[in-house]
Amino acid sequence: MVDVRQILPTPRERGDESSQEGTDTRQHVVSNQNRWSRATLDFRDLSQDVWCELTFQICWHPEEKSRAAHDFAVIGVDFLTEDGSSIDFAYAPGLNRAQIDPHSCHIAGPDYYDPSSDQTHTGRVRCTFLVPSPTRHIAVTIRSWRNSHPFTIRDAKLLQVAHTTDDAAQADPSRSVPPPTLNDPRRSWVELKMEPAWLTYGVVPAETLFVRGQLITQNVSAGGALARVIFRNRNGEIVASPDDLPTSPVVGAYIDIPVNRQTRRFTLELTPPDQAVTVDIGFQVWRDEAQISLVTPLETSLSDNLLLESILSEEIADASALVGEVFRRLRPASVSRTNIGTPGLIDNLIDFQALATAPTIQDKLQALQQGQPETLVGDQLTFGGLKAWPLPSMPDWTEDPYQSPAWRLEYHSLSWLLDLVRDRQASGANRAVDLAVSWSRANPPANPKDPLSAYPASVAIRAEVLLRLLAVATSLKSRPPEKLRMLVAEIIQHGLALAEILSQNIFLHSILQVRVACALLSASIGLPNFPLSPYWKSVALAQLRNGFDHLLGPQGSSNEQSQHCRLELISIGMILAEHLKDQHEAEDLRQLLDARLKDSLKALVAVTDPAGMLAPFGDTPRKLHHASSLRRLISTYGRHLLSDRALAEELAYPQGPRLHTSDHAGLIAFRNYLQKPDWSYLCASINEQRQDNGHHDCTSFVYSARGVRWITDPGGSGMMESGPTRHYLLSSRAHNVAIPDFREQTAGFGWIEATLSLDQARAVKVGTNVHGPCYKHSRVFVCLDDMNAIAIFDRFRSSRGTARFEANLHFEDSIALALVNGKLAIAFHKRDRLRILPYPVAGQFTGFMVKNGHAGRAGTMQGYITDGASGLKSANVLNHGFAGASDVCGGVVLGVTEDGLKRLMSLIASQQVQNLLS
Repeated sequence: MVDVRQILPTPRERGDESSQEGTDTRQHVVSNQNRWSRATLDFRDLSQDVWCELTFQICWHPEEKSRAAHDFAVIGVDFLTEDGSSIDFAYAPGLNRAQIDPHSCHIAGPDYYDPSSDQTHTGRVRCTFLVPSPTRHIAVTIRSWRNSHPFTIRDAKLLQVAHTTDDAAQADPSRSVPPPTLNDPRRSWVELKMEPAWLTYGVVPAETLFVRGQLITQNVSAGGALARVIFRNRNGEIVASPDDLPTSPVVGAYIDIPVNRQTRRFTLELTPPDQAVTVDIGFQVWRDEAQISLVTPLETSLSDNLLLESILSEEIADASALVGEVFRRLRPASVSRTNIGTPGLIDNLIDFQALATAPTIQDKLQALQQGQPETLVGDQLTFGGLKAWPLPSMPDWTEDPYQSPAWRLEYHSLSWLLDLVRDRQASGANRAVDLAVSWSRANPPANPKDPLSAYPASVAIRAEVLLRLLAVATSLKSRPPEKLRMLVAEIIQHGLALAEILSQNIFLHSILQVRVACALLSASIGLPNFPLSPYWKSVALAQLRNGFDHLLGPQGSSNEQSQHCRLELISIGMILAEHLKDQHEAEDLRQLLDARLKDSLKALVAVTDPAGMLAPFGDTPRKLHHASSLRRLISTYGRHLLSDRALAEELAYPQGPRLHTSDHAGLIAFRNYLQKPDWSYLCASINEQRQDNGHHDCTSFVYSARGVRWITDPGGSGMMESGPTRHYLLSSRAHNVAIPDFREQTAGFGWIEATLSLDQARAVKVGTNVHGPCYKHSRVFVCLDDMNAIAIFDRFRSSRGTARFEANLHFEDSIALALVNGKLAIAFHKRDRLRILPYPVAGQFTGFMVKNGHAGRAGTMQGYITDGASGLKSANVLNHGFAGASDVCGGVVLGVTEDGLKRLMSLIASQQVQNLLS
């Protein structure tokens, strides 16, 4: 039985803002005045470093219009210390960074709940997340978002697994709580000492640099911290600090930051002297006994008059006008209004040598993934897996021929323009520049034709494309000066947007953070004479250090679910490392990449299947051959890594059976490699998963036997899908996982509890916490070495009196599936057969069911996989279930040969395996 602690919300003190009536903490009404209508709940005295489940009943209006909205409403979470101070975690496992609330996740609309809820107009919401120390309390906000009518929140409570400290618990590991998350939210905190921890930022003369952060202390009485300040010129020489900064003979110029509570948010306002181009800020404590940590990454910004929100107005008709206004604000004394449009201001920024060294990443990454694909052939434009589309001679940039968000994103990224400049012919370059200028004129800064063109991923790619086009156009004999200025202006506008996105820490710990930072770094290097470029470069490098530190962690760890995206990150890291050799400011980033890339690459190669593909967990586009990408990557950027013996052994891909397990990488892989078509492979994901932006696929697996791909993962590719389709692909229903009591997975992770060597077979037991505190879950994989037969078992221990679960097996669309009887299903592929048999251990088998292309409502879609383009194709799904008391266990045995089935059945009946299943 699982021991669960239940915590109820406490009444708010009089005067606190809340929509609850009086002191009643059981019911709260949230109106439909979007964003600012909310109910706030306080939960106190929480256990630290323990996962919890927030649960409540939501009651919606019978005439609610936003029934299919995946972001119907929003849950916001603010983590608080003992004295009520907010903690600025850069990352809270299970939640997403937000701007209105510190961390958040979405509440889905009525169509995502059980159909029976249509009669009661109610549903049960569950949200799980880690409560990291030093959190003692949390404030939860349920906020209006897409709802057209008010809704009501009832019976809110917080559940946590109770701590077990008795001797019996220590003797029985099965009663203990899960291990801590590998992606510790405090990992990026800097423990301050008497020796300063230095950070460097680019500055703009006479423009204030704002640096925002937070200090966390466990010893308030020990005094505070200070930030030492040193300005430097282009030669690295120290420049005298402004007179408004206090100065000490010991520490020089500094800013005192007293800490009177457990947390202290601070803002440093630094106005640099005229000759300064960088500022070094050294954070330290005043006394050794102080226990103070600095939360990083810090937020930065320039003066308000250099923010896009301040610059954009109705008078700014295009990028050139925007840049003219930026120059006017940067040099108010020396540049009069009559000189704002002077071509020389922009012409002085064009430096062919600098443009040639700008490390554009996206085009090189695409070449590694796909070779040299021709997206634009003649006037035929092809991408997104969709058929060719005839490009108009004069696009109006509102085109959407396939009603596909993915198509529009790629279209407005302008990445396809680089096809025109590959052969270095002037005609192709001029056409590419003309199309880029056409896009710029059709999309003024404050009013783009398509809102998706402002999505950060599209902005980042487009910025690099514009840099490449500017470099090519500058090298032409007949340079079109007016068009070159337009390209420069667009790059500056994109740089301003990218810098603001990054400096606010909006996309921390995501591949988008790295992509945006790469584009900003390219812009800063390509336009070194633009006054904001040193600042851009410092922001980009800081975000790249932070991003790679978490996305490619030690020992191959990562908080990125998708193996495909991990390969992209490794590729970006290797490309960057090559381009940053001469950038002295990036020395620490290159050292970080050198330390991480080998282990990350090794972990990825180890789980590549014998056909050269990575398992399609997380967002993974189809029809990309990962082994080819790896070969191109290593031959182009990674030959020096081959000196690592362990990596070389993985790349050699030894024949025979092999088991690879890694808590750090969040993966398990069995394979039997033979140099003939009869290879076999099983890979399972146990990686940490998030609430909104990731797939709920912990313990999901793929299985191939004798060269046939039987069990697959439906996949999904970023913005390729939207709405109910996107929600389905992220849900547990779309993956090969078990679902207890109709409760799909939430945030959490898996860990390896045991591995077992058997007679020509292996077994691995995995524990998870993705079903919330009320369930203790484990999944056991048993595989023969030749992998002609495998078995998958799930065990659930529930805090309730009874339990039941269902599990799914998704088949490739080329696989036929038939139910022979109540206890046998057979999958067919040409002459091959895969037999599937139920195996109850504790409880009763409740039967098989086959679904194929079941549409239904948003929350009941089933039987689809992605088709490699922007839609779905139907495929067979085998559902099976077990029911019993509070402890239920069962699974299925799959075999492609009779002999394999018999041998595996005998092993499962052995005491060793039965002990593993108990």
